[in-house]
Amino acid sequence: MYSYFDSTTAVTPFGLIFVGAIVAAWFYARHNATTTYVDPSHIDLLVPVTIITGLIGGTIVAMFMPADHMLAGEAMNHGIRIRLFGMLGTGAIAVFAYSRITHLSFRRLLDIFALPTLAGLMIHRIGCHIAGCCWGDVVSHEYASAFATQVQTTSFLDGLVRGIQYPAGSLPYEQHLAMDMIEPGALVSLPVYPVQLYEAGLLFMLIVVLSRVPWRRCTRGTLAVLTVCAYALLRFFIEYLRADGHIVLGNLTITQLQCIILMFSIVLLPRIRRSVV
Repeated sequence: MYSYFDSTTAVTPFGLIFVGAIVAAWFYARHNATTTYVDPSHIDLLVPVTIITGLIGGTIVAMFMPADHMLAGEAMNHGIRIRLFGMLGTGAIAVFAYSRITHLSFRRLLDIFALPTLAGLMIHRIGCHIAGCCWGDVVSHEYASAFATQVQTTSFLDGLVRGIQYPAGSLPYEQHLAMDMIEPGALVSLPVYPVQLYEAGLLFMLIVVLSRVPWRRCTRGTLAVLTVCAYALLRFFIEYLRADGHIVLGNLTITQLQCIILMFSIVLLPRIRRSVV
């Protein structure tokens, strides 16, 4: 649910991957701008602006949301929490403001940034996997109980199915320890679903599919709407495999409620506007 920037070291693999995700999305967006006859210099200005406003907005939103982790002690106090949907929302507001100032089409700009945003998020999820944030639920409590105190050596493909284990001090480990799922002194966490990699793989397939949409010949904003709806649906179901979600209504997490509200808003807002006009 949150991304974490470790404040204890200046440079981390997660930080490098995060920067790589921004650079990849930046070049992808420049390519889209060029093919739609939008000056790429607009992208060069917009990307830093949206990143800064997004980070600020995502951090502010996270401050007012309940913590999404069942952890004890100070395990969550070593990093800066950033809410993804808050980051994307405030970034979109920055794009809207820029479009008003420059008289560019807001919908066209959203189309330009749609798939690059998914590409950046896909790379970012690999960083989440390495950092141990946004982790998955225990694969099977019966199966995992046999591995609570030992490190299991498995292949990458085997880990995708049977789960992966995080070392002591990681967020999954601290959660399992706080919930008495493992004994103090255990070397690793219980095996958990590598949902970060699941999401990265699904995002890649989503980009491949949506890249076939002839959005340059469609009504402006078409690709952006399809991208938002597809990701909201993807994220809704991914949440069922994650273990860091805060349940707020029935069996739904905050993120799932946000996905539902987002999809309904996209479907209903155009109809409301037509009825008012």
